[in-house]
Amino acid sequence: MTHHRNATGLVVFAVVGLISTCCVAAHPYHVSLAEVNWNPKSGNFEVALCLWPADLEKAIAIAQGKPIDLDKVDNLDELIERYVAKKFLLRRAKPVGGSKAESIAKPTIRWVGHEKTIKEAWLYFEITGDKTPARWTIENRVFFELNDDQMNQVQMTIGKTPNSVICAKPAAKHTFSTESVEHGSK
Repeated sequence: MTHHRNATGLVVFAVVGLISTCCVAAHPYHVSLAEVNWNPKSGNFEVALCLWPADLEKAIAIAQGKPIDLDKVDNLDELIERYVAKKFLLRRAKPVGGSKAESIAKPTIRWVGHEKTIKEAWLYFEITGDKTPARWTIENRVFFELNDDQMNQVQMTIGKTPNSVICAKPAAKHTFSTESVEHGSK
């Protein structure tokens, strides 16, 4: 049991290190990385999104219609949150088979904060979800307005099962399920 726990710890450490390194090294290839974890107790999705700061500055400037400096703007968290809310979407999927969708409130973002260096920016936020088993769609269109070759990798963890998808033009939307966690799958 101890060996398994140590091995798991090493794998988690290696993945976190790789993601951090990839964010820095990936810029010439226009890549962002996101980690999305579903919390079955709250039903919310906890997100850590790694971006290149220069692209974040350009994207917010386009959204604002004027140049900005990430290091000098007073309401940076508000501007980032507004941008992310339009570009990183997580919604309950439409039911399969043509049945009517139930009325569900639009998911909202609860901003947690950010960390920024010259080489990477980590954005932290939660998106309201649901404790009820469901199918969800994730759509990550961050920086699509800047780069035609933008690829946004999303590592989703539902229970103990990680799954990775790439959101790129034109396939920026992917469907996943929280149903197996609610039913006790291992």
